This record gives sequence, structure tokens and C-alpha cells, in this order.
Amino acid sequence: MKETMLAVAWNGGKYPESMQLLEFPKPVAGPGWVVIENRAAGICGSDLHYLLGTARHLIPDSNLPAVLGHENSGIVVEVGPDVSGLVPGDRVAGEPLHGCLELGRTPCPMCRVGQYQRCPELTLVGVPVKRMLPGGYGQYSAYHHTRLFKVPDNVSDEAASLLDVLAVGVHAVGRAQPRMGDTVVVLGCGVVGLDLIQCLRLQGVLSVIAVAKYGFQAEMARELGASEVIVLERGADAVREVMSLTDGWGADQVYECVGGASDTVQQGIDMCRPGGKVVILGVFGGQHPVNLQTMVFKEVDLLSSSCYSYTEDGCRREYQVALTLLSAGLVDHESLVTHRFRIDQWEEALDAAINHRENRSLKVQLVHG
Repeated sequence: MKETMLAVAWNGGKYPESMQLLEFPKPVAGPGWVVIENRAAGICGSDLHYLLGTARHLIPDSNLPAVLGHENSGIVVEVGPDVSGLVPGDRVAGEPLHGCLELGRTPCPMCRVGQYQRCPELTLVGVPVKRMLPGGYGQYSAYHHTRLFKVPDNVSDEAASLLDVLAVGVHAVGRAQPRMGDTVVVLGCGVVGLDLIQCLRLQGVLSVIAVAKYGFQAEMARELGASEVIVLERGADAVREVMSLTDGWGADQVYECVGGASDTVQQGIDMCRPGGKVVILGVFGGQHPVNLQTMVFKEVDLLSSSCYSYTEDGCRREYQVALTLLSAGLVDHESLVTHRFRIDQWEEALDAAINHRENRSLKVQLVHG
């Protein structure tokens, strides 16, 4: 008989009727794979897009029911054959991205050069777009051993579970290469934007203008290093404010961290200086028009930045870079976790994440054990 675990499973319908706490098949540690007992799992905005129906079309019915949650940390409990360097009891953070090599396929050109975030068959733990690998909304998850990183004693399980978000910022800064003395705008102050502010400051960027939807997000942006904050709920016009703060010239770089149905790419182009860069981190649904004439006449470079893999020189994993920054005390993750719930409180947790304005929630986590 197969072993089971307790998990909050989603059947593909709309929240909350589509979810329930039940017994779910426990993952197995095959060759090269490791099973961890989850300790902390972040609720990501992408999870909410699936549950609320805005991104349901991305999930094949064959991958349902699914256990979401890709921001995870935990304890190694089972090690499969051909695994070295990990033993039961190790505290680890799980990088969710798995490409051709990890899944036992013939490596695609992107995987061969270490850019597995661009793999056409990219599979993420807790994101059932290509394949169902149970995530942190359940007691246990399985990872390829190359996707687990030992967590030092000075880093909490909760802080470690946000390394996925921090690595996104590390990758974006590596792609765009901001310079000391630049004026940079971060559009959107969810946890991705807040971690990005910290990465920019570590890169030597001292002038960071944060554009936040809500006042509580702006407060945290200021605490984490933003030199100026613009709060949209107070009626601010982000483009006009940025142009005013830069004496009508515009920012050297703009990092778009909103996505969805917003027009933030166009806003980024409008508030960027001639010859500057707009970097897209947000995930958008469908097509979004931009004014190409403005973009061309200003010679604005438009870059995209998806997930993470290796640094630009190919020498270091960006997830490991994120862990090094966190363990050195150069990044604050403890302040970002504002709400914690047990797995049996899953509905309260998701409600807190969905109604983030009323709850002043930044990162909501399910905490196991």
C-alpha cells in the first residue's frame, strides 16, 4: 500500500470550494531524488491566480488534483539511490525548478548550457503546469538532489523558504546590470519588489524609487532601503512623480514587478530616461499593447527576467548566491513574513493572502510541525 500524507489539495475549480485537506499520495525518493518534510511554505501570488481562475487555463486537467506551493524549506527524510552530500535530518531549502537533466530527459539546448529556466519542459515543484510534483501545501515534497541547499543554523525555516523570491531578484539584477549612481524604479512592492530593492542596494544602487500600491508596502520598502516611495492608493501618478523626482529626465532603469492585467510596462517606458532599461519580472496574461513609437524614439531597452539559474558568467547558482546573502545577514526575510498559519488553517491563510490590503499581509506562510 502506498504511503500517504496530509495535504491541501486543489481540484482545479475556484477557491474555496475547490480545496480540501485530505490524505494524498506521499512522494517517493527515486534515483537522484530526495524527499523532504516541509517546514515552511510561502503562498505566492501565482498560486492565487490559479485558485481564483485567472490562470486556470495554464493547468492541464491531467495534473489535477494538485498540491501547490513552490516556496519551501524543510528537513530531509528520505534519500534515493545515487545521492551524495545529503542525509536524513539535514535542513534544506528547495529550489523548485527542474529541467530536462533532472527529469531524466535528453537535455535541450538551454539545459545543456545551464540556462534551465528557459527549458521548454521546465517543471516546478508545486506548480502543476507541466507535471504534478507536490508542493509545500502538503507535508512532503520530492526534489532532485541538485535542487536542495543546506540551510545554516542562523537562517530560519521561514526565511529560507523565501529564497526562491530572492533568487528572482538576484537574476534580474544580473540581467540588467545596474551601475553605482543609477536612479532605479521598482514598480510594485509585493515580496518580489521588496527583495529586489534589497538586491539593488547590495549592487550599489543608492537611489531606489519604490512604487507601492498600498501604504503598508511603502513602509516596508522604505525600511528595506528605498530612498523614495510613491503610494498609488493615495492618488499618486507614478509616471509624473518619477519624472518630477528625476528633474524631468527619467530613471536609468525600471523594474516591473506587477504583471497581471496592469499597464506597468508602458508606465515603465514612460518613466525611463532615453537610453535606459525596462526590466519585466511580472507575469502577464495575454497580450498587452505598448507605445512602440515612444520606446523607439527614446531607445529604451526592454528586457525580460524569468526565475533564475546560473549567474551570467556561468560559475554560480543564483539560488546559492541568494542563500549566501541571506545567511550573511545582508537581506531581511524575517520582516517579510507577516502571517503564519498551520496546515489545518489553510483557508484562513489563503484568505489573508487574497485580502492583503485589509490584512496588511506581505508574505503569508503555511508552517508545518
